[in-house]
Amino acid sequence: MLTLKNISVKFKDKVVLDDLSFQAEKGEIIGVAAPNGTGKTTLFNVMANYLKPNAGEVIIDDNYTYKSEKQEIKIRKRLTTFPDQDDLFDELSGIDHLKLYGNMWKGTTKHIPQIVGKLNMGNYVKNKVRTYSLGMRQRLCFAMMAAADSSIMLMDEVMNGLDINNVSLISEYLIEMKKEQKLIFIASHLLENLDLYADRVIFLSEGKIIHEQRFGRGNDDYIKISLDPHQYNRLINEYVIPDNHLYIASHLFCLPLKGMKQAEQMKWVEQLLGLKEKELSIGPLGTVEYYEKHYH
Repeated sequence: MLTLKNISVKFKDKVVLDDLSFQAEKGEIIGVAAPNGTGKTTLFNVMANYLKPNAGEVIIDDNYTYKSEKQEIKIRKRLTTFPDQDDLFDELSGIDHLKLYGNMWKGTTKHIPQIVGKLNMGNYVKNKVRTYSLGMRQRLCFAMMAAADSSIMLMDEVMNGLDINNVSLISEYLIEMKKEQKLIFIASHLLENLDLYADRVIFLSEGKIIHEQRFGRGNDDYIKISLDPHQYNRLINEYVIPDNHLYIASHLFCLPLKGMKQAEQMKWVEQLLGLKEKELSIGPLGTVEYYEKHYH
């Protein structure tokens, strides 16, 4: 478990995190979605104790905080942060990096061959890192987190530089980690990808959590169709539209189905398809749609 209690961070006159409180449980993957400059990296740095907040505290497993060196050492055994590619050693091999992380956190390297196999790294992991492509380096950074096998993981832009096959590979690995009761925070610009494995996604603005999207817990369904502003204005002028509809980022019309009888739902489907000959979809809002709703 990780608890953020009334965290505030200010740089000169700029408030980056504003009395932010949050609690996360083991066995969760939590996405963090927000534009650059809204506090994602600052939030991760506070959780990892790379940055001391002006107010508030981080509590791990209900017992440990960063207030004493002894407790910080115990937290360090439980928490790892995603390595930056610039921190890799060009003259060491990938396997050297994995052994380093395995020994430092887990205290063994016996599990490393399994990690190499799962991530399809066998054909290059013994080569020096200076020979690696951007994608190979990024896969190595993720493998280092797997080698550490800590109970809490902070991953900032874990999918950066990966092709679609490796994004899928790591997404599946993240789901396995969740089943092993890891607590994982992921900040990512691949918003649709978060929907595949995250239990919830938090959205930051002006130092606060402005929305929390939870998956698989009775989220409301919407009829969704792309309409340009002219088509949207025509729609609201010709029909009586429920007040709780959404028009996101001047292109996506979303009509909630909650409380609507089936006959009325079918009527709206026919009307919307008549307004514009284009496919519509029915389902809950995803991370991309909430992102556009809050930031565009």
